[in-house]
Amino acid sequence: MCNYSFFIGIDVSKSVIDVSYYDEGSPVYFNLYANSKQGFEDLINDLTRKSETPSNEWFICFENTGSYSKALLHWLIDTGITCREESPLKISRSLGLRRGKDDKIDSRDICRYAYEKRDRLKASKLDKSVVVNLKSLLSRRELLVKHRTALNISLKEQKASMNKKLYSMLELENETLLKTYEKQIKNLEEKIQEEIASDAEVAKNNKLSQSVIGIGTITSAYIISVTNNFELFEDARKFACYCGVAPFPNSSGIRKGRTRVSHIANKKMKSLFSNCILAAISYDPEIQNYYKRKIKEGKKPGVVFNAIKNKLIQRVFAVIKRQSPYVKLLRYA
Repeated sequence: MCNYSFFIGIDVSKSVIDVSYYDEGSPVYFNLYANSKQGFEDLINDLTRKSETPSNEWFICFENTGSYSKALLHWLIDTGITCREESPLKISRSLGLRRGKDDKIDSRDICRYAYEKRDRLKASKLDKSVVVNLKSLLSRRELLVKHRTALNISLKEQKASMNKKLYSMLELENETLLKTYEKQIKNLEEKIQEEIASDAEVAKNNKLSQSVIGIGTITSAYIISVTNNFELFEDARKFACYCGVAPFPNSSGIRKGRTRVSHIANKKMKSLFSNCILAAISYDPEIQNYYKRKIKEGKKPGVVFNAIKNKLIQRVFAVIKRQSPYVKLLRYA
């Protein structure tokens, strides 16, 4: 049963926020405010004068727009006002076909979404501080890795159309830049491990995750960051769905299609688990035996790889739930 009686929808952009509230069966546009602490205070003061409903019965919903919406999220939670930072995809999918875009209309649509989903929406909570720092460090590392890869590939592709002297000069400069990137990436990875070690609970879960053969230091850090140290996902199936490796039926009436995974996923996590597969097949006899058996049965490699990703996720969540390291089956020990 919903405990809220005053619903507010906010469209967040870089410098301003558009606000609407639900009144007498439909959302009503309210006003425009600065995306700043002063703007948030002005908004709450104006809403307090507008509505007689006490603030503990308010429910504010807004889209997750990355860094633009974080200030509002932190301020509302610190102020004690219930709010939900929702996925933009969920909101847009719930609205159906739309033509054009307008911030005022968007705020009304978000308000309508909050009211219609009021019995299912859960209040947002702040990530652990160590998780917030982890996300920043991992994001920076990902950027440097992309730049390093681009440097590696771009010059090689130009070799055929470049004279040898010029290529040699650029190759030397490239090597210097690559060494710089390597050093920065290594420093970031050390900081990531230091950040994890600063929180006993996070450090323990990190160690447990890595006890699963195939799960490395970076993959474990990403898992902790996107799950808020395993607080955001109730079970392995939901996390597998989030990573885009959970299979779903694909049939209608008499047509029976092949089971498929959804393209709606965290592509970064999916790619990380793809890398984990090779290590698992190489160093885990049980996974290796499973892979060979399924290929022998005629299963396509992609289907088997996806099944292994699911196995790894199941194992990670199992060791976290038990709070004890992964143990091989006796026949594979």
